Amino acid sequence: MDIADPEAGQQASAANTNQSATELPGNGSDRYRINSTLGAGGMGIVYLADDLKLHRQVAIKKLRDDVASQNARERIQQEARLLAQLNHPNIVALHDVLGGEESDSGDIALVMEYIEGTTLRAWMRERSPSLQQKLGLLMQICKGLSEAHNLGIIHRDLKSDNILIAENSKGEAVAKITDFGIAKSQQLDEQTLTAENQLAGTITAMSPEQILGKTLDARSDLFSLGTIAYELLCGSRPFEKHEGGALAMANRITSEPHTPPQQAWAEIPEPLAVLLDKLLAKDPARRPQSALIVYQGFALLHKQGLEADSEDYTATLTDLFTQQKVKSRRRWQRVLTGIAATVVLSAGGYWSWKEITRLEPQYIAVMPVEINGEIRGEENAKALTRTMVRQALMNSVSQLKASALVSFTPKEGQDFEAQLQALQNRGVTGALHARLECAQTRCNIDLQLISPLDQLVKQQANITFLTNKQQEAQYRTTNEAIELFSPSYRHAELRLTAMSNSDYSSYLDILGRMENKALEVNDLNDLILLSSRYPRNSYIYQGAVDVAARLFVLNGHEDHLQSALRLINQAEDYDIPTHLSARLKLFIFGLGNYPEKYHKLIAELEKTDFPVAELLSERSRHFYREGDYQAGLKYANEASELNPSVDNFYLKALNEISSGSYDDARSTLNRITSKAPNHWSSYAALGVIELESGNLTAAESAISAIPPNLRSWRTSSNLGVIYFLQGKYKAALNTYQKVHSTTPESALVTSQIAETQLALGNIIEAKKSYTDVLNLTNEKDDLESQQLHILALANLGNTSKAISLAHKLVQKYPEDTYIKYSAAQAYALAEEWHSVNYYVEQLLNQGMSAEWFNLPAFQRLCTQPKISIDLKAAICS
Repeated sequence: MDIADPEAGQQASAANTNQSATELPGNGSDRYRINSTLGAGGMGIVYLADDLKLHRQVAIKKLRDDVASQNARERIQQEARLLAQLNHPNIVALHDVLGGEESDSGDIALVMEYIEGTTLRAWMRERSPSLQQKLGLLMQICKGLSEAHNLGIIHRDLKSDNILIAENSKGEAVAKITDFGIAKSQQLDEQTLTAENQLAGTITAMSPEQILGKTLDARSDLFSLGTIAYELLCGSRPFEKHEGGALAMANRITSEPHTPPQQAWAEIPEPLAVLLDKLLAKDPARRPQSALIVYQGFALLHKQGLEADSEDYTATLTDLFTQQKVKSRRRWQRVLTGIAATVVLSAGGYWSWKEITRLEPQYIAVMPVEINGEIRGEENAKALTRTMVRQALMNSVSQLKASALVSFTPKEGQDFEAQLQALQNRGVTGALHARLECAQTRCNIDLQLISPLDQLVKQQANITFLTNKQQEAQYRTTNEAIELFSPSYRHAELRLTAMSNSDYSSYLDILGRMENKALEVNDLNDLILLSSRYPRNSYIYQGAVDVAARLFVLNGHEDHLQSALRLINQAEDYDIPTHLSARLKLFIFGLGNYPEKYHKLIAELEKTDFPVAELLSERSRHFYREGDYQAGLKYANEASELNPSVDNFYLKALNEISSGSYDDARSTLNRITSKAPNHWSSYAALGVIELESGNLTAAESAISAIPPNLRSWRTSSNLGVIYFLQGKYKAALNTYQKVHSTTPESALVTSQIAETQLALGNIIEAKKSYTDVLNLTNEKDDLESQQLHILALANLGNTSKAISLAHKLVQKYPEDTYIKYSAAQAYALAEEWHSVNYYVEQLLNQGMSAEWFNLPAFQRLCTQPKISIDLKAAICS
């Protein structure tokens, strides 16, 4: 019933002072006696009448005479058709239809259930309901909506004025949805609703897609439900009116974020805030999928609230939905009761509710910091300030829930717009940008959160600081950056643990060298020393982990990762937030050989708000290291679908390479380098593909494209492999030995040295190196160590043990190129030529180059009479 316009109601009243004389269509005046006007809108008048036959009061909706156009008649006829299908206690019932085809004039009136009450908007103004009462009404609205949606009916004008509130015999509030005048049936022709080319409905109640004239489904009503729930729970509207009228409001709804629920109601329970954010999402796909799911969520909260003490209510809900630690047995028992209640709703309801209250993952990048003007101080004052601001922004991401930092270095000369496009290509959802205007001793920072998708500034802030107070500036910048994001994503505010000025300068110097790719081993030791002086400073721990990881990538020393893990354990002893220590551990476990800890931590993080795509990529890395490349590829594909970032596509390429799908891997890597020309890891991976395929010139070109100081020890060793396969054994040995000088405990490089010495005929030196490999890989269970152990055993004469181990690994990892290559060598040294023939043919067929079989052990195969003709032609030239 449309009674939202009191002025229209007054006009109608004045125009119809003699209600009893009002003519009703058909035989309506014989059965119904009009008593008064209940209200009116732009099209219709609603009368209170007596049903003389059934002796009850009814509400009769009739078109106003001055708007009784054909389109208006079609709308009220459609309302009649829709209401006739609906029979639900939370929808105003239709009793009778007057006129229509029976009326000579074509007039029509609807006889509906009379609700003795008021609209929800008026009820909110007149009452001070409890949270449970509010939730109870929202549950009822959800049930009524669910009934309509199940019949394919979309209301399209759901608002507080179209919800009537009455009382039942127990004095409880009952919600009734009314006014289906512009409702849409998905089975009816849309033309009946928009024949006059007008936007039907109330702007403040419309979904963005309805305003934009897009195709609607039930989720459009859920957006409108979100505006009702927001106003009922928070006491204000999600989109407040400003100057500019309906057009300005329409623009707000379609383009601007709603006011965060926490801003309107500071103590709103987090699950409710998340649900409101979900309902008010611009994209229908991000909203709950049905009114039933929303009902189940409100029902669970309603049940939990009724059973909880008021002072514990918010904390209990937070414990239940965010899976935080429970602080008392009594509260946990309440939580269990709440969970049990969901079984009554439906087994899947609770998990649907958990899913819709999950925060959408954010993938955040930090753009280059711009500094204009001069800064008084040391010669590198500007560089240190830039490092300070950049670190502050990166640290802010670690303080956000459901968020991951995406590393980003723009291509030289790339303009701002191109940078944003590059970020969009990498799946980044938000970019932090800082522009500084400095004048000797003072700087002003303009902070912005930008959406790469539409290149619009979503939030911004401004900070002014003195250049001799950079430590405080870093702390303020971090917290101001956090404030740019919705409150639902924020952890507790980061607290400052100050360092001395000299120690802080040392800290910035080290991080500056890390960004400039000029780290030294002592830099990690210096950060560890700083952490002992300032054990509660989270900045130091994050910096130290980054430095340890960078050093490990450069020289392969596991000690760096062990130092980082010891540091994280220390951080936990000093109350560094657990969400931060978990992120740091995941980073380290992902780099090193910690399969059990890595797997366990991922499983724990899957129960939290950690970004789903990030965990899928971690799963992919885990299976890649385990040698299960099909599983690794599966998770990499899923991760890249959710977040099409360069890193996820790179993971996909690694698994494709290791499973021998070279053409697929080339395609993936070329896609990466076309979007991110400085993604050096992709060039290294291309080098591996071309190397294994025998395209040695292309392999050398790919690796040479990487600046020498940015090549990892493994990539540098691959350059030695290229020389080896070209028959340049002395150049290969020289390259390997240079790498070995920085990674003396690398079993791979030691094995490559041994292999080259064999090719040069240095048998004694080769055996010494293989003995070192045996010792380095003894009792290690990672895949590479086991593969190298096989080669060392075979070359030292223990071929039976080598073959036994090779057989087990081939059975476990039948797709692994390197395991098959090691097995082939072991069989060759054992002179089991049939098996050698089998594995070499397999490797050649999947694309491995013939140059890989120039070793003396393989060349002996050429003298065997049972070698296949094709194999002889391939490797025995």
